[in-house]
Amino acid sequence: MPQPTYRDGLRTTTRNIAHTILSTSGLSALQARKVAAAADCSVGTLYNVWRNLDELIIAANAITLAHLGSVLTTARDATPAGASVEQRLLALADAYVIFAIDKRNAWRALFDHRLPRGKTAPDWYRAAQSELFAIVETALVSVVADPAERSRAARAFFASVHGIVSIALDEKLGDFDRQDCEAQVRFIVTAAARGLPRADGAISQG
Repeated sequence: MPQPTYRDGLRTTTRNIAHTILSTSGLSALQARKVAAAADCSVGTLYNVWRNLDELIIAANAITLAHLGSVLTTARDATPAGASVEQRLLALADAYVIFAIDKRNAWRALFDHRLPRGKTAPDWYRAAQSELFAIVETALVSVVADPAERSRAARAFFASVHGIVSIALDEKLGDFDRQDCEAQVRFIVTAAARGLPRADGAISQG
């Protein structure tokens, strides 16, 4: 097996350092000089292995994205085989809420990072984002037969849960109350799940 080069090793090290900063202090705390100092290299060397700070942030955020995907996959796989669509969606929603609250700095960095106008995230990162929606889609297979409609529904569920959590953590509508946040998420997911048409044309009752 080929041995990793110094450049590869430094990329891994600095990516991990950046992820630690995002997790502990948030996106605003991530600076090239901090990462370089922690990696015992110069800022110039850092930019020899990363084209810019945005590329480093995306790489660090990918770690969080993978962790979130693992959490959602575990929640999905732990749901009993005979669970209703409502139960499957609630399991995913509950797991998402817990992750967002308990890992809020890293979670915020996923959504707060903005690329310069005209720039887009690399294909591999966009594919990793799509995998999150794919996990939600698996909970909808029995009630939404059309793939395009199922994809749309999964994104709507994801956005609804994310929006509630984001507003709560930002204290846009009052002081943060974890129990109330969780109750709001469960309410909207339950209401939406029960309104989904089944494949036979009937309305799902959960």
